[in-house]
Amino acid sequence: MRKLDSLILRSFIGPFIVTFFVVVFILLLQFMLKYFDDILGKDLSFGVLFEFLFYFSVRITPDALPLAILLSSIMTFGNLGENNELVAIKSSGVSLVRTLLPLFFISLLISLFAFYSNNNFVPKANLKALSLLYDIKKKKPSMDLKEGQFYSGIPGYSIKANKKITDRLLKDVMIYDHITYQGNNRVILSDSAYMYSILDNKYLVFELFEGSSYTEIPNDGTKRRTLVEINQFYRNNFSFMKLVFDMSSFDLKRTKEELFADDYRMKNTTQLSNSIDSLSYNQFKQKYIMLKNSNAFYDFHMKDNFIFPEGVKKIRSELNEDNLIRDFYSKNENLIDLDKSFYSENVNLNFTRNTYSRALNSARNIKTNLSINSARIKSQNFEINKNEIELLKKYAQAFACLSMFIIGAPLGSLIKRGGVGFPVIISIGFYIVYYVLNILGIKWAREDIISPALAAWLSNLVLLPIGLFFLYHSRKDSRVFDTNLIELIKSKIHQIKKT
Repeated sequence: MRKLDSLILRSFIGPFIVTFFVVVFILLLQFMLKYFDDILGKDLSFGVLFEFLFYFSVRITPDALPLAILLSSIMTFGNLGENNELVAIKSSGVSLVRTLLPLFFISLLISLFAFYSNNNFVPKANLKALSLLYDIKKKKPSMDLKEGQFYSGIPGYSIKANKKITDRLLKDVMIYDHITYQGNNRVILSDSAYMYSILDNKYLVFELFEGSSYTEIPNDGTKRRTLVEINQFYRNNFSFMKLVFDMSSFDLKRTKEELFADDYRMKNTTQLSNSIDSLSYNQFKQKYIMLKNSNAFYDFHMKDNFIFPEGVKKIRSELNEDNLIRDFYSKNENLIDLDKSFYSENVNLNFTRNTYSRALNSARNIKTNLSINSARIKSQNFEINKNEIELLKKYAQAFACLSMFIIGAPLGSLIKRGGVGFPVIISIGFYIVYYVLNILGIKWAREDIISPALAAWLSNLVLLPIGLFFLYHSRKDSRVFDTNLIELIKSKIHQIKKT
């Protein structure tokens, strides 16, 4: 049995390592295409690009592991079936379940590693990757002069070259200097120019040849000038001039990572649980404030008879009502004005006032109060759902490794096809189902259509029964995939044509 386990493990480990890195590369390409416009033309150094790719590779590891297990398990047992090794194993009295056992333990270890990585490595990689992506988006593109167009990327200057001989040599250059004087009061014309960078691209040098500079000194309005003084205009001809531009605005400036740390994607399970508790507490507090303040708008109906939900009752018992309402009003000036006007109307109520006007004003006041509070409660509920989904996803993505193994290993023994052809097609099909169910589940949970727990586990709930179905038929040696589907489809089409 040890030789059998060793054979199966050797057959699995190689394809798993290869497929894992291939899947990571493919998913990384998908992310790169998504942010291609943000990276293109930014003249990023190799170190920054490597850092960016490394963090995003760690970030997509939980998504790559299930697909790698699915593909490698199909290839492993497909090769064993294609070479009739599974037949020899079964004929020696070893059941399929016993054959799957060593790889099941390997998949279990991979699942535990996936959870550990998702809980410890991925949040840190998310923090690094997303903060770096933000800085890359904010970075200016590298300087790119186009023929006949003004370039305004350098602060305080507008540069145009009518013709580019090479990337460094320019012809018919015009430079507007907005730093010496505001506006277009200084312009430099040159027959040709040669540009290059110095001091590790911190400065850009323009060497101008055979040109003129025109400067008009504007009237600053501080004193009266004569007609001659107002029209001060200077022209200088030169055979050579050197201009040095500061390129510090093109550098990649790193933002403090602490500014991104509150995002739900940057937290582990403990931090997410604490965030969910805090958000739920604030939501119950908001509901209690809404009900407490709504009570004041009723003169007779439901006066002091509001039914508080359980969570709101707990908040009511824990908090001092007067301090709570005072703090709430201090943060909501609109409601302060609303309540002041309402109470002033009740205190100075004239008994001759029309009952209809009182009812209309009360209805408007309570509508405003409820709409403001309901918008806050809805926003808080959206944040709670996001954090709950992220928390449960860490467990669901780890369990997906086992689900994919339960699908892949029996399926490989049924199709009896190895290599990278047919197994890849099947794996992609199942992974698309897995990916689409995850996306739909998250979308529905955030919109409060389904619960976050169902959203996180939806793909596993759908795919695991399929894997158990394949396992059942593989134990019975059912010929589920022995029929040639193409010939079957052709025969059906031929029958339809005859009819």
